[in-house]
Amino acid sequence: MPHADPIEGTRFLRQEWRQLGRFALESLGTGLFASLVLALAVFIISVEANAATASDPAQGTLLLRDDSGERSAAPLLGTDVHMDITGMVARVQVTQRFANPTAQWREGVYVFPLPEKAAVDHLTMRVGERVIEGQIKERTEARRTYEAAKAEGRKTTLLEQERPNMFTTSVANIGPGEEIVVALEYEETLRYGDGAFHLRFPLAITPRYIPGTATEAKAMGIGWSQVTAEVPDADRITPPFVPARDGPVSITIDMNAGFPLANVASSYHAVDVEERPGNRYRIVLSDGHVPAARDFELVWTPDVGSAPGAALFTETLGGKTYALLMTLPPMLADAGTPRAPREITYIVDTSGSMEGVSIAQARDALAMALDRLQAGDRFNVIEFNSTSTSLFTAPMPFDAATHAQAKRFVARLRARGGTEMLPAVAAALAGAPESSLMRQVVFLTDGAVGNEDAILRLLHDKLGDRRLFTIGIGPSPNTFFLAKAAQFGRGTFTFIGDVREVRQKMTDLFRKLESPALTDITVDWPGGTDAWPRRVPDLYAGDPVVVTAQFPAGTLQGNVLISGTRAGQPWQAVLPMQDGATEAGVAVLWARAKIDALMDARRRGPPESEPEIRNAVLDVALTHHLVSKYTSLVAVDVTPTRPAGIDTLKSAVPGNVPEGLTGFDQLPRTATPAALSLVMGTLLLLAAALAECLRRRGARLPQRI
Repeated sequence: MPHADPIEGTRFLRQEWRQLGRFALESLGTGLFASLVLALAVFIISVEANAATASDPAQGTLLLRDDSGERSAAPLLGTDVHMDITGMVARVQVTQRFANPTAQWREGVYVFPLPEKAAVDHLTMRVGERVIEGQIKERTEARRTYEAAKAEGRKTTLLEQERPNMFTTSVANIGPGEEIVVALEYEETLRYGDGAFHLRFPLAITPRYIPGTATEAKAMGIGWSQVTAEVPDADRITPPFVPARDGPVSITIDMNAGFPLANVASSYHAVDVEERPGNRYRIVLSDGHVPAARDFELVWTPDVGSAPGAALFTETLGGKTYALLMTLPPMLADAGTPRAPREITYIVDTSGSMEGVSIAQARDALAMALDRLQAGDRFNVIEFNSTSTSLFTAPMPFDAATHAQAKRFVARLRARGGTEMLPAVAAALAGAPESSLMRQVVFLTDGAVGNEDAILRLLHDKLGDRRLFTIGIGPSPNTFFLAKAAQFGRGTFTFIGDVREVRQKMTDLFRKLESPALTDITVDWPGGTDAWPRRVPDLYAGDPVVVTAQFPAGTLQGNVLISGTRAGQPWQAVLPMQDGATEAGVAVLWARAKIDALMDARRRGPPESEPEIRNAVLDVALTHHLVSKYTSLVAVDVTPTRPAGIDTLKSAVPGNVPEGLTGFDQLPRTATPAALSLVMGTLLLLAAALAECLRRRGARLPQRI
């Protein structure tokens, strides 16, 4: 091998050092630039997350935003809720007071939750001395009326339904310094089960995740999310949220129970109960006001011997008689016989919205459920967030090894990512549609999704002989979706709002899972009756049959016959029609039940069925003055108040973060923002340039032998 020339070697070393120094400087510059780009990416992501991680509102708080994007809050001065309860019916008025502290004329838009069974039939708005009454109209016509009045400078308000448990109110031409009082009224059937009455009023709703790819559809709402193919109204159900507990809420309940009560209790708020003559009670919040941070629930238990076995309420209105029937099948005696083996799949939501108290409740509930399994059972656990993960590829036999493996799997569950619920439900429903085993699915989630209808359609198509039991986790779950999913799945819905409730609520659920259901239920009314629901779902221990009906006035004769199969044996109950007690509001409840059944048919049916269903819903909603998917309440003042030539600035609406939930900064956006795409593209170009630079450096280095 020849000797190297020392001079040439020195020259080569100097050249190498110069190249190395130049490369170091280039690398440093590239690194600094990449760091700046990455910092920009993090900033954009954090801004997007803060502006767009929640979609479902808490109690409404008006936020005024002008065209430049500047925001100034119009504080909610307070919300007053008054409930009148008689028997099984609640009439509720919700009064919210807002103020415009700015010097500009404003249009306020806010979104708020109501109970999923609320029949909203009345709206008034007061600005100063003006009281504006709402009128029911077809949704598109109501929107046109509102926009025309807004353009003319008249005060106007519009109430629209986005979901059965979520509504949007728009208020136009709010003058500087004016106070606005909006009052909503609705009717609701109380829930009776497990020996107690339950009333729930939502004060906050867990933000919803919007799945799918953004479309080019024009945004019509004020939400942070773009419209997606899966959620075409995503922009209308995604208002921003704030962590502050804005808006104190007062709640007053006047109850005419009709019988002595053994207990009246609020599940999550301290209350004072005043007993009055004639089995009447007044319930108020002990502190006077509470923050709008978690749902309010009142539970009252009849005294021993006073529990209703059956109840019938009637109302005559507009030449028709309406009836509300509730009957409670007798409890099965515990014979102590072993239950039959079953196949059970647990689906658990581990998305970012479950962070905090919800994921802890879910782990505790699942651990209890696993401990309840026994030899002969088959089971599986599926968790989902942005992706789905199954413990086993298919349900496995229960034994000591699989039990221990499942307990370790559950203990490691953490909340993170999005809420891609549909693939997890599809995985749980995979396999043969029928089985020799009793098959059950238990679904633990906050229900915080915007594509409810798609999941309900999947349940209808794929459940087969399975029964679905839903467990609403957290302070403010999406009860419309969870209750409807359980109805579609012929199971039950359980609400666990506090970790201290897990053991009792899960024990009650186990009793339902393991108790024979009352099946094949039919309700036979006198002739000419229009009753809803047409098909009564299966019932479990402690659940009543609840049906509403309409028939010609003056035909309140004969009996109602309820039949079914209980523990393999025929069962029936007879209730005389003339024994019904008169109760105002039954007609509205019948109309709400019929609209609910028609919308269920829309979810199950083909798209071409929508025009017919829409017309049927319009007929009922317009006749009974009800807000629905196709109808809205609009109120217009006759006198213009905004001076000509002054624009009205539109307002956005934030909602409160539910109490104890901390994971909203972890919820990913569905559609990638353009700014982030630009940053990622720049990073990829930098990486490519750096790789090419390294390749060329390597090519120029002399090859040594």
